[in-house]
Amino acid sequence: MKYGILFFSVIFLTSCWKPFQHNSGIAYPQQKVWGSKPVYAAIESAKKILYDPVKHPIVFAGNIYAFKNYIFQVDVGRGIHVIDNTIPSKADRIGFITVNGCDQVCIRGSYLYTNSYSDLVTIDISDPVNMKVVNRLSNTFPDMSINYPLVQPDESGYYECPRYDSAVVGWVKDSIYASCNKN
Repeated sequence: MKYGILFFSVIFLTSCWKPFQHNSGIAYPQQKVWGSKPVYAAIESAKKILYDPVKHPIVFAGNIYAFKNYIFQVDVGRGIHVIDNTIPSKADRIGFITVNGCDQVCIRGSYLYTNSYSDLVTIDISDPVNMKVVNRLSNTFPDMSINYPLVQPDESGYYECPRYDSAVVGWVKDSIYASCNKN
């Protein structure tokens, strides 16, 4: 009887212990490692488009587009740099349009078209420093709702797998449980 209670107690207590984490059908012990941890924002606030007159560093340069005396350069996942190209030998970044989840840009007339996660956004850039969002078509790119540029960190190595109830707006280095790996 005494051994039965001891056996039952051990089984009961260890049933709550989770020493292994499953990822793609492979079990391995949970361990803390140095890796990338996602920075989240509520989807509504992550989709806000803002102009900032401050120069931002270029993190992940994407395609460029010329319009009048300006150049617009995508910073993949973060937004669009506005560059004054009035004097080409002295081109200067004059601002940044925050468009989280973007990876492409196109200009037609005085309208800039880009994606913000899965949405297609139209921005009036007739005056680039006073740009205005004129339209947003939701879920135009359905695959981009879970497979957008910031869904994985830029660097290879371990990272914390992101949740899908919020939008990833960046990555920071931290001690994390090894749940995903980018080669």
